Amino acid sequence: MRKVARHSAAFAWPVAALLLYAPVALADPAAAPPSPSPIVVRQGTPIPDDPKPVERRSPAVVSAAEPAGAPPLNPMAHRCFVRDVMAFYDRTHVRCYNAAETRLVYFAVDTGQPVAETLLVKAWKSMRSGKPLLVKYAPTADLNPPNCKQGDCRRLIDAAN
Repeated sequence: MRKVARHSAAFAWPVAALLLYAPVALADPAAAPPSPSPIVVRQGTPIPDDPKPVERRSPAVVSAAEPAGAPPLNPMAHRCFVRDVMAFYDRTHVRCYNAAETRLVYFAVDTGQPVAETLLVKAWKSMRSGKPLLVKYAPTADLNPPNCKQGDCRRLIDAAN
């Protein structure tokens, strides 16, 4: 009886291996989903799912809402690698390791705004994961929240992970 037990135990591991790997070996390689390519993130690379930029209107077509000499109010975008995020009594801001155009490193909103809590959560999540936070911000400093300096800070409009 002991010989039978040893004999059946000797064949147990090839049978188990066959049961485990048979579906993989018999699968059609063409039907298998392709392995995803690694995503390389560089500053300035376009975002794959970003919509096409809005085409500019000709200078001859000016609406009554926009004065003729006013700069466009389209939000600017930046991939921010979050250094820290802080909430003060008057503003909540994100500081980036990499500067945006014109040396902007701070992006802020008023603390009383509903987006302030969302900004804290998304920036913290981005900082923990090491992935950049896509921030859209106002192009001019006239909309800055309180204590947001004109030289290195802009009002944040939206943030996405």
